Amino acid sequence: MRDLTTRIRQARRRVAYSQTDLAGQVGVNRSAVAQWERPGGSTPTSSNLSKIAVITSVHYEWLATGRGQMCVPAAGERDEAPALELQFYAHDVIEERVLQGLRKLEYWQTLTIAELVESLGRKRLVI
Repeated sequence: MRDLTTRIRQARRRVAYSQTDLAGQVGVNRSAVAQWERPGGSTPTSSNLSKIAVITSVHYEWLATGRGQMCVPAAGERDEAPALELQFYAHDVIEERVLQGLRKLEYWQTLTIAELVESLGRKRLVI
């Protein structure tokens, strides 16, 4: 594949995401994705490039360099471990602290915490 801008656009279109959709998943503004896809625009950090690869199920090496296969095989088609699924990992220090604390609790305590978090997530807090 020719260049990084084209590979990012191709990966995004592969999963039928708009620039806004991809930006939301990566955690950046839509304008950042537009810059990444524009020739002469800015380049994503390696962390964001990794997120794009996972979100769009393309190989990181292909996305970063154009070498190798583009697509990560479907779960039933591969012999290797699946790509990271970012939604199952802490996104920041606070989430990491919460996960570490949760893993130390008894099962019934984690259920209580899960219900509390789900309840708070349904409410819009005004600060």
